[in-house]
Amino acid sequence: MNVTAEPITGRDHMIKRFNKFILAKILGIRLRSVGAVLLGGCAGLSLTATILPTVISTVGITDSFSARWDLGGFAVYSFMLWAVGGWAAQRTGSTQAGGVILGLVGMISGALFTGLAYGVVAKVLLIGGAAGLAYGTVGGMLIANALRQPDEPAR
Repeated sequence: MNVTAEPITGRDHMIKRFNKFILAKILGIRLRSVGAVLLGGCAGLSLTATILPTVISTVGITDSFSARWDLGGFAVYSFMLWAVGGWAAQRTGSTQAGGVILGLVGMISGALFTGLAYGVVAKVLLIGGAAGLAYGTVGGMLIANALRQPDEPAR
């Protein structure tokens, strides 16, 4: 008795469909949005680790090391807040709107973090808010301009 098996014809087609599905999902990731989220989050981390402590020590509230120590607990919150701000700045596609959005995020987070770390004093809130506003405005303009979605070509 001779038994012959026919090759499975659907297997190659199934593997090709699966590969096409995986490739479509990978290519569907919006790398510009992901980049804006990462850049915004890293900018927020930089605000709490470098910008605010430098400004606080320059004004004479405390020394740089103590300022970094005091603001270190806000790094995760700053990363999350600025990541959302970076994404929103990128979505606008406008340099001016990106600067306004991330500038507001910087002003609010700078004033909030310095106020929580050093008490609600007008001088402290103004210094933290102004530093965050300046840093966020420049960062928002850069993110919005560098990572804007390209225009669709005319067909």
